[in-house]
Amino acid sequence: MNENVLKAICEHLRLVKFSEDKYIVREGEPLDKMLFITQGTAWSYPTHASGSSAIKCLVKGDFYGEELLNWASKLSSFSEFPKLTRIVKAHTKVEAFAIRANNLNIVVSTFWWHFSKRLGHIEESQLERWQHLAACSIQAKWRRRHARPV
Repeated sequence: MNENVLKAICEHLRLVKFSEDKYIVREGEPLDKMLFITQGTAWSYPTHASGSSAIKCLVKGDFYGEELLNWASKLSSFSEFPKLTRIVKAHTKVEAFAIRANNLNIVVSTFWWHFSKRLGHIEESQLERWQHLAACSIQAKWRRRHARPV
C-alpha cells in the first residue's frame, strides 16, 4: 500500500477492545466501521437473511467490514450504509484497530485513484491476500507512529 494512504488510514484508527463472548457487530446494526484484528479470535457468521452458512475465524492480521471500501469508493451518502451480512462475536478477548465509515470515506475520497485500482475485478483469493497484507501493514504503521515520542 502507498505510504501516504497508510498514513491517512493510521490517523483515523482507534484501538478498541472486546471481552470474550461479546458481540462486536450484531444483526440489525449498521456496518459503520472496519476492524483490523491485532489480538484474539473472533467468529464471523452469517445473518439469517444472508443465505450463507460459512463461519469464519478472524485472527491477528484479519479484518472485517470490507464492504465499507466498496461503499466509500462509490462516494455513497451516510444514509446508504451497506447492509450487514455477517455478525461478529469475540471468541476470546479481542483487540483491534477500528476506522469509522466517515473517516474511511475521507481517506478513500482523498486517494480515490488508489482504491479504484484495487477494487476492480480481482480474484477472491488475490483479494483475501491483499486484505491480509493491508491489515498487517496498517497495524505495523500505526504501532510505529504511536511508538514515537511526541
